Amino acid sequence: MFSLRTAITTGLVALTLAGTTLATTSEANAHDRFWPGLATGLVGGAIVGGALSQPRYYAPPAYYRPAYRPYVVVNEYPRCHTVWRQNAWGDQYRARVCS
Repeated sequence: MFSLRTAITTGLVALTLAGTTLATTSEANAHDRFWPGLATGLVGGAIVGGALSQPRYYAPPAYYRPAYRPYVVVNEYPRCHTVWRQNAWGDQYRARVCS
């Protein structure tokens, strides 16, 4: 049986073989380009490294402390909520707990 999958696979193999036979390689040209390559690598590395090392948010240094002590807001009214408690006999009751 000749299926579509077989036809596609055969076509890709034929294209690969044709491409490799038609592709010609030129001679290897060795040039003394050490210093321009080194300079390009250093400049490119500095630019990319500088761009990637920037923090996404401002973070003060670890030794930073404010010159003044911030004041503490004292809430005059306690925060209260209701919870369920249990007495010694197992009876449930509601109690108000304030912090």
